[in-house]
Amino acid sequence: MMMARKKEENSRRRKRNNVDIINDNEELIASIVRKMRIAADEDRQLNLQHKPATKKISMMEMAMGQLKKYDLVEGFLDANVLTALTDWLAPMPDKSLPSTKIREAVLKWLGGLPPLNQEMLKTSGIGKAVMYLYKHPKEQKSNKDRCGRLIATWSRPIFNNSDDFKTLTKEERMMRDHELSRNSGVTRRDGQQTDEQGQTLRPGDPGWCYRARVPLPSTKDYVNRPKWQKDTDISKGNRKQTSRLDKQLRAFKEKQKQAKARRAIKISVEGRNMAL
Repeated sequence: MMMARKKEENSRRRKRNNVDIINDNEELIASIVRKMRIAADEDRQLNLQHKPATKKISMMEMAMGQLKKYDLVEGFLDANVLTALTDWLAPMPDKSLPSTKIREAVLKWLGGLPPLNQEMLKTSGIGKAVMYLYKHPKEQKSNKDRCGRLIATWSRPIFNNSDDFKTLTKEERMMRDHELSRNSGVTRRDGQQTDEQGQTLRPGDPGWCYRARVPLPSTKDYVNRPKWQKDTDISKGNRKQTSRLDKQLRAFKEKQKQAKARRAIKISVEGRNMAL
């Protein structure tokens, strides 16, 4: 009881301290988010004037340094920082992407957040921005991988897909596999060619393809576990029986070792062959 009460008091204290920290830095958070939006607008204007857009990259280190503070993450999310980050990831008026450093830093920060709910993704537009980068042909492979992981994480609650298979029962796993196999819509025979009526084609029939085909994975579900055909218990290892000859050889080697250990050292009057 005492330990549970202490844990509850500590959790309340942590929550209270977190709220106090957010309240103390509320003006700082609002100022940073406002500067991020202004920098995005100025970069768009500079791009329209065919000038280098350097406003976002100049304040990126300061902004990301504050965003990475764990105690301020909740305050930044409440201040609609996702909308500002959407502006940072959005393409320029000339359809060019923002700086690679900006895209990489923002995607890394988004990857460290807990899964965002559907309302946040819809109101901020960050989901569309990440999807745009994921489909862009000139985006780097590393950033595309980050975008793919973010999209998969954000879409699981929407489609009721759980990524924790430990919480699924055997029946739920079987139902999930059945739904996936049914939704895939792939029905084919193993290595057989069929016509429109479903009849198997043979060499020489019209429509038979003489080319070699790439092996395709089987769509069968293997649910019957094969039974063991032997009655022997493999858990108990059979010890190798030593023969009489092996015993004699082992005893002879032991006697040789003992004889070498007990052999006396020959002492020379002149002092030769003496063990130092």
